[in-house]
Amino acid sequence: MKWRTSVPVLLLVLLLVVGAAVSACAGSANGTAPPATTASTGTAATARPAATGVIASDDPRSRQITDLVANAVPELHLQSVVFGVWDGDREIARGAIDALSVQPPTAVDARVRVGQPMEAMLGTVLLQMGAEGKIDLDAPVAKYVPKLVNGDRITPRMLANSTGGTPDYVPDPAFVARVSANPFSGYTFDELLGFAQQKPPLFEPGTNFAYSHTEMAALVQVLEAASGQSLADLMAARIFGPLGMTASAAHQNNAIEQPAFHAFTHQRGVYEDSTYWDPTWGFNGGMNASVDDLGRWLRGLNRGELLNAADAKTSLAPATAGLAKMTDQRYFAYGSVVSGGWILGNPSLNGYQGFTAQHRDPSVTIVVWSTAGPENTEESNASQTISQRIAGIVSGEPIAL
Repeated sequence: MKWRTSVPVLLLVLLLVVGAAVSACAGSANGTAPPATTASTGTAATARPAATGVIASDDPRSRQITDLVANAVPELHLQSVVFGVWDGDREIARGAIDALSVQPPTAVDARVRVGQPMEAMLGTVLLQMGAEGKIDLDAPVAKYVPKLVNGDRITPRMLANSTGGTPDYVPDPAFVARVSANPFSGYTFDELLGFAQQKPPLFEPGTNFAYSHTEMAALVQVLEAASGQSLADLMAARIFGPLGMTASAAHQNNAIEQPAFHAFTHQRGVYEDSTYWDPTWGFNGGMNASVDDLGRWLRGLNRGELLNAADAKTSLAPATAGLAKMTDQRYFAYGSVVSGGWILGNPSLNGYQGFTAQHRDPSVTIVVWSTAGPENTEESNASQTISQRIAGIVSGEPIAL
């Protein structure tokens, strides 16, 4: 199952997939670049990229996965890949692998732009604030976002589950043209809402499901207004700090911490560095993190570490089952895609292609981020492909799309 916008790949293509599997990886000691090694098949070192930093465990799957990722870089025409795989809390492998031409090499703990997986964090913050009595999840949001059409009937819970019926601004031709003309430009919520509300509501609030960047952007506004805190402060206090995510930060501009994972794309018709393109059109905010931190988040989400028992269950329950094409086995819940035993995310943002998968029981976690090389057409998410292959090594449940 996929939900994606019909917009050209210049925009945040939300690919929320279903199925999945995880666990394993490889390399060298403390993240410094090890000597280039050949695959176990005896392939010459010059025919494949050198591992620029891989932290390996003694798990035999570690080498298998490292070789798999290394071989995928030239095969899939990638510039760089960062990845991590965990079996429960035990790290099997984590690393960064570049094409031979990349200089300087990518750091193992390079920060990537996160995109869609941040939405589940927003859902968690909402449930936390609801439990604390700081917001009523089932009261109209009009007092927080007065310009939102149907705001007198849309609730915070609907925003988190994308069931409010608000059109997505991403397909709007004027919006597409503006992003393409200047990808470094930032956006306010009112600007994004203006693009979205060129069209009437898609359906009556709460009666159906349609993924909407607009509703995620509205949720950010609601959380900030109800808490009196900025997005950055909310995420730091409620997500990053409690989980020990020291290599993560939320922003409402194009900032990205160092070492940065450099992204490249053909999205404007020429191959160019897109690392510093502004991501705030995604949902009036953005987040950067290392793959290690993203793995920590997924395990925390799965275990309900940041919520009380009832809300932890709610956060991954089939609230949208029966709406659109969703069932009790494949659905969207508070920013997460749940399919069978897996919690999934498949974001693509300004040249950053990611994939996250968390198996619920037993716990297995996989995180992969990649960016295209000059010959990559960007017609599919290479991180998804790599993750599917890793799943074949480490799990009995494949990533089925």
